Amino acid sequence: METLTFECDVTDERSVVLRLPPSVRPGRHRIAVIINPAKEDAVASPPRPVPEDAEPRTALWQRLSALRRQAEQNGELPEPMSWDEVLAETHRRRGDADE
Repeated sequence: METLTFECDVTDERSVVLRLPPSVRPGRHRIAVIINPAKEDAVASPPRPVPEDAEPRTALWQRLSALRRQAEQNGELPEPMSWDEVLAETHRRRGDADE
């Protein structure tokens, strides 16, 4: 998969012509178009909590739920972190510089 970014002018007919680089081989491709994306420096809103009684919809969710139940039974489940604590821990693990 390759990500390409183009600055372009949209005509009055709402058309755009792209010339792709040689790294894109002829054939069938899926191309995604994003119009006026959000600013990269915009702060994302925190995710909404999932209700405790929600049924796991994926294999990973099922596995994590089983691990959580096991940790609860063993008394090893830590207190949940706040959104700010999660972000701070992420920055710490990535080695991001303090602002």
